[in-house]
Amino acid sequence: MNAPTGLLLDAMGTLIGLRRSVGSLYAEVAADHGLDLDPEALDGAFAEAYRAAPPLAFPAVSAAHLEQAERHWWQKRIEATFQSVGVHPLPIGLGGDLFDRFATTEPWDVYPEVPAALARWREQGLRLAVVSNFDRRLHGLLEGLGLKELVDAVLVSSEAGSAKPEPKLLQKALEQLDLSPKQAWHIGDSRADEEAASAAGLRCIRLQRPRGILVH
Repeated sequence: MNAPTGLLLDAMGTLIGLRRSVGSLYAEVAADHGLDLDPEALDGAFAEAYRAAPPLAFPAVSAAHLEQAERHWWQKRIEATFQSVGVHPLPIGLGGDLFDRFATTEPWDVYPEVPAALARWREQGLRLAVVSNFDRRLHGLLEGLGLKELVDAVLVSSEAGSAKPEPKLLQKALEQLDLSPKQAWHIGDSRADEEAASAAGLRCIRLQRPRGILVH
């Protein structure tokens, strides 16, 4: 098989990860609203709420209303998470505080080998795009974590109007990089990455990172 001309890279679990679990972060922010909750219970509740969620993609929403749609999508996931641990209704402002917290770089970190790998691939002349089932916060996160300058494009499902395992996100990235499916590989950590790559006609390299928080 020929070496690729470009790489499409998943973000969460591939390039970056959380320093602490979602549940611990949710519990910390909830404590600011007077709630004393078990982080492990929140971890399980969030995982279930996320699995049951519709795609984080808004094909019929204009750019002017996209942030509102993103915040609403996450508000519903947050409400479902807290309802599962007995908190209903959600304290006013908690959902917004959580959305804003995950927009900062504080909860996130870069996997240790990633910066050198991206720099090496760029030196080799590969075209690189990040393709993520996430929202527009990813642009600022990658910039703040020092990765955005190492890639040629960043595409998120909320803006693209389609999420993996559908192939449209990858197809849009190929268009931006001016590559055909045969010229690019996709690197990700999930079955959705594999299915999206297969549907788009790309080879997929699936990472098998340890589940959980990112540690150095």
